[in-house]
Amino acid sequence: MQLVYARNGEWAARYTAIAARIADVLPDAEIRHIGSTAVAGFESKDVVDVLVGVHAAAVSEAANVLSASGFDLEGERSEHAWLSSPDRQDRSAIIHVVVFLGEQWRRRLAFRDLLRRDPAARRRYLAVKRAAAAATNNWGDYTARKASVVSDLLNEVGPANERR
Repeated sequence: MQLVYARNGEWAARYTAIAARIADVLPDAEIRHIGSTAVAGFESKDVVDVLVGVHAAAVSEAANVLSASGFDLEGERSEHAWLSSPDRQDRSAIIHVVVFLGEQWRRRLAFRDLLRRDPAARRRYLAVKRAAAAATNNWGDYTARKASVVSDLLNEVGPANERR
């Protein structure tokens, strides 16, 4: 796994294009740019994370609509589906479909916002990201290796700072 230096202009343009594609097929969804590519000047894998919020009963249906429109449906679990673009072998974006205003929605936005405002949190997370990227080429392992620092950082700021 390789991290690259900030390409915020490119990442913002990629997000905007994907958000427009999603809005065309899911016009009632809320769409946000999340993850490290949404943090100015931050090192990241070259994959844009997109958060799509829908009603609780619509997560699976929304994932199927996105899949039918060309996104690669990689997996689903309760109240969360994830897809990639153009596909899981050559990701340029990962789309997370979750319940709008649900726990996943709030935590993912809270983490993005924490990284945007807190240099110490950015440094701590970046150290873990670099170690995870150096240790694996597997997306699942990479994500798992970062999970505890994400939880720790969010727990430290508490639920009052989670965005609704």
